[in-house]
Amino acid sequence: MNDTPLQTVAADMDLDVHRRLSQLERWRAAWREEDGALAGHLETLEPGRWLDLQRGVQIASLRRRLTLQLVQQPLELSAEAVRLVGFPALRQHLAAQFAGLTQAERLLWLNNFLFILTPDLRQLSDKMTRVRAHQALGQQRNFLLGGPSGMGKSTYLNWLTLNERPVVETERNRVPVIKIDAPVSNRTPKPLFQRILMECGATYTAADNEEVLLMKLILFLQRCRTELLIVDEVEHITSRDLRRRILEISNLTHGLPIVCASCHPLRWIEGDAEVQGRWNDYFELRQYTGQRLQRLLAFLELLLPFTGDAFLADHTLLPASKQGRQTDGPARLIEQWTGGILRDIMLLVLEASARAIRHNMPHLTPLLLEETWRDIQTSQVTDFLAVLRRNGDMQ
Repeated sequence: MNDTPLQTVAADMDLDVHRRLSQLERWRAAWREEDGALAGHLETLEPGRWLDLQRGVQIASLRRRLTLQLVQQPLELSAEAVRLVGFPALRQHLAAQFAGLTQAERLLWLNNFLFILTPDLRQLSDKMTRVRAHQALGQQRNFLLGGPSGMGKSTYLNWLTLNERPVVETERNRVPVIKIDAPVSNRTPKPLFQRILMECGATYTAADNEEVLLMKLILFLQRCRTELLIVDEVEHITSRDLRRRILEISNLTHGLPIVCASCHPLRWIEGDAEVQGRWNDYFELRQYTGQRLQRLLAFLELLLPFTGDAFLADHTLLPASKQGRQTDGPARLIEQWTGGILRDIMLLVLEASARAIRHNMPHLTPLLLEETWRDIQTSQVTDFLAVLRRNGDMQ
């Protein structure tokens, strides 16, 4: 097992904005170079060749994950820093550094919002570490990962897989973490087996039947010293026979932990006592509402590249005059609009911040947030990279 923990950067009093911008610039350049090389390799593949088709699928999977290379070491709130100095002092520390940034630097800073390690995701990451530690001791710890769509499950799993990329060794590749999306078709387990094999860097032939594919993947999981197998969107697997194939992989891999993720993974184990007994641990990423949302927004406020305060965590805003009435604050509005879905919260903050930067605004406003949310719904934006490209940062 790799004993080096996945790297994050603490959002505390030691956070140097210019040093962080240098990191973001290096990661952006590396992403452009690697993604461009992969795109060029795609042009050399022949659609009529079976092996090239498999290589194309492997490249597509890697390019999706590579987006997270833009924020290779995500920011993480230091609970100890908040306890020692509090949010106001941390905000003042960062705002003073934001004051001298150019518009281009502020837009680059928004790359941080592609992926932030929230306290919930930290708990999930720690659980993954414990599960892999059990595997190193020869014990198997499968578990289910659930939560509404957009709560960061797939993003975290892709980040984990990207940071545990295959290592080329003398005799074979070591592939510590494998993540696949469960196939939609339930007619045969062949697509399931094929996807795992391709993530091992292996290939297969059109003539390989189910049993041959199963034997191949069991061989390669051992040869590649795989420490963790992740099956995302596991609810796609509705056939009892296909679900039993995942159980079979678990039985044949001698301690390899298998994490099955989806919006409602408990439904996947219903009606099968043996599967329920094997996947009897459950971790859920819950929506951000009430105080949980306020804490999240207070954290995001720390990181907004503005000198002024938007008071994102406030439920109500005080009137400008004694005769005025209190109005709904950003926290209440954001909860109403997004329903506490992390993806929507982050998209809203990212897009609104980009607009504020382009218009040289000192902070976000409820009106800007409302206009941004309405436009996001109209254009049905769901891709963080698309937002950055539209704002000219990723061209």
